[in-house]
Amino acid sequence: MTAEKKEIEQLYISHHQRLQALARLLLKDDDEAQDAVSDMFARLAEGAVELPAEHPERYLTVTVRNLCFDRIRQMTMRERIERRVSLLESEPASWEAEQERIREMNSYAEKAFTKQTWKVFQLRFDEGLLYREIAERLGISEITVYKHLAEALRVLRKKFNPSCI
Repeated sequence: MTAEKKEIEQLYISHHQRLQALARLLLKDDDEAQDAVSDMFARLAEGAVELPAEHPERYLTVTVRNLCFDRIRQMTMRERIERRVSLLESEPASWEAEQERIREMNSYAEKAFTKQTWKVFQLRFDEGLLYREIAERLGISEITVYKHLAEALRVLRKKFNPSCI
């Protein structure tokens, strides 16, 4: 085994659990988290990416985070909502039932959210704007956009999936 492969193996042993926990936190799915971490180490082993000499653990963390964000971006809107709010029942509902559930959630959200949170929520999920685009349109910071969306999801979870709180 080459010195480089031994170094990658040692990094795997030392950091795998922490990286797995980070990926699980971001992706909300054990299998997806395992895939993201494994993908990152596979890329290292294949030589597809080069590990920096300084702060390799920082590089590993950022790389796993970015891989997770890439996976989230690739999900459809429906998959994102299912992951974040966990509203679907164990058996698939009919299209009409799903549409009714979405209407019910929208109706509740419009009443329960502040005006600003409702506007941010609409721009993100109805228009599909990025955080940066929402911030520019409303004249607020991206962090404020994030806080409004986090609050919106918290309110929806509390109402529609209280066991998830």
